[in-house]
Amino acid sequence: MTSTAIRVVTGPANYYSYPGALQELETLYTPAQLGSAVWIYGERAIAAATSFLPAAFTLAGAKHIAFGGHCSESAVAQLCAQAGDDRQVVIGVGGGALLDTAKVVARRLGLPLVAIPTIAATCAAWTPLSVWYNDEGQALRFEIFNDANHLVLVEPTIILRAPQEYLLAGIGDTLAKWYEAVVLSPQPENLPLTVRLGIEAALSIRNVLLNSSEQALADQRHGELTQAFLDVVDAIVAGGGMVGGLGERYTRVAAVHNGLTTLPQTEHFLHGTKVAYGILVQSELLGQRDVTEQLIAAFARFNLPTSLKALGVDIHNHADVEKVIARTLAPFELIHALSVPLSAESLRGAIERVEALSA
Repeated sequence: MTSTAIRVVTGPANYYSYPGALQELETLYTPAQLGSAVWIYGERAIAAATSFLPAAFTLAGAKHIAFGGHCSESAVAQLCAQAGDDRQVVIGVGGGALLDTAKVVARRLGLPLVAIPTIAATCAAWTPLSVWYNDEGQALRFEIFNDANHLVLVEPTIILRAPQEYLLAGIGDTLAKWYEAVVLSPQPENLPLTVRLGIEAALSIRNVLLNSSEQALADQRHGELTQAFLDVVDAIVAGGGMVGGLGERYTRVAAVHNGLTTLPQTEHFLHGTKVAYGILVQSELLGQRDVTEQLIAAFARFNLPTSLKALGVDIHNHADVEKVIARTLAPFELIHALSVPLSAESLRGAIERVEALSA
């Protein structure tokens, strides 16, 4: 048997997720370190988090930078310049794009990264990976870092109070982990144990989400911090990231997400929402009609999109659909890891079948 090289980064050095977790910042860093921190945050994110932050946020000497752009080269360069010299830690407060940007800034400055997610839309806080975009918001590539994030602090009450569309996107993004992993690893017995553990974790997390998401979404609407809600938040932030850390390239596809980013009308839809739709197309590409139908039924219960129409795209607009197809099939895209021959015709057919099933 030939060996398969797999890099395992199971997660951050420290992870805390409970009401009051943000106070742990002052147990892992000294006042001197926090006084030389660079805080990078979104305006709405910091407004939501301020009442939960420890006193270290107001320490004299700490740098505070508001940021609202994409994780692009120009944005990272500007933030690094704003951070200045003699900093000791980068603390990101916000959603996935903000945290991806803070992760790159921390690596560029050679500093540890503290991630404080204010929404549960992706596993960005957990994973040592950033998705790069251009300044117009089109996805370019992802970058995997050589070190793990140092600290992740989840205050579930902040996430409970966030708009529900973010939790919904996180459910969609994390559900996809299993459906991506299972098609990339048709013979897991021939893969390293860590990959198999990642695949098993993806299955367990999928089950948590299919069984608990409806209740968690209802609990959020009622403002109730329940076990179902906590489970779903941890499944998204920690579980989704752990799957990628164990399974590496065997757990990542994101079939048509990047293609959808080429259309401006999809820009206001969140990453996980588009990833969830992509799994429907992937299932049709693979001839898995039972999976497509199961997911369409689940997505309907959760209010996730099951068609291009729901993403603001007209299936009859030939130019738009062809633009999505062309980018999705670009040579560098991960969709080529699927086990079936791909062509513009086969992808177009899968998209059209999903549209028909969702009508």
